[in-house]
Amino acid sequence: MDDEKIVCLVAAAGRGKRFGREQPKTFHPVEGLTLLVRSLKSLNAWDGISRFVVMVPEGWEQQAEEDLAENFTGIEAAVTAGGETRQESVAIGLEAAGDADIILVHDAARPFVSPALIERVVAGVREAGAAVPALHMTDTLGRLRGEELDAIVPRDRVVGIQTPQGFRIEVLRKAFEAAEGSEQKMSDESSLVLAAGMPVKVVDGERWNVKVTVKDDIEIVTSFISGTKLEFSRSDED
Repeated sequence: MDDEKIVCLVAAAGRGKRFGREQPKTFHPVEGLTLLVRSLKSLNAWDGISRFVVMVPEGWEQQAEEDLAENFTGIEAAVTAGGETRQESVAIGLEAAGDADIILVHDAARPFVSPALIERVVAGVREAGAAVPALHMTDTLGRLRGEELDAIVPRDRVVGIQTPQGFRIEVLRKAFEAAEGSEQKMSDESSLVLAAGMPVKVVDGERWNVKVTVKDDIEIVTSFISGTKLEFSRSDED
């Protein structure tokens, strides 16, 4: 739609404690480019995004702006400090979104999002007001009690939710307004929308839309980019 304005909020404000480094993980270089830059390049490959708002840890705004200036020309992007939680960061990004019609929220730690996946999410938003990409589980899922297996969770009704998540801006704003004053913090935006009583459409995710969470994930991402073979220790192979 020619007059439709789509703004993408790029969540890069996490410190990445599980990543185990002083440097925020989205600023970690992988084959010459940071995860943040790689994610923005993937997002920008779909030409429907009007503007980006990038939320980074406080104190990293200048570095993010320099990285964007060095790697991109002709895109409209604003960098802002995020909050202590994802929910706070996205709320900050939403305030900076201006007169958008559709909001996309993407994890900067997912560097391989494809134009086709973004198109599916946006189509879902146009149909239902909110949409997320998801993958059906292939592993057997278990519920824990302490350090012991308590029960097996039926996987036919369980999906793994990815990003970008997409919303009509009025839907996302209503969800954040409904969450004001609540002590419960949601892990993603679709949780807020569901908690506010609004539906979320599920579209097909992609296996390679992986999220870098721990240090070992960098080796997988590097292997994919460079085409090199992963090396496993003897204990990993057994």
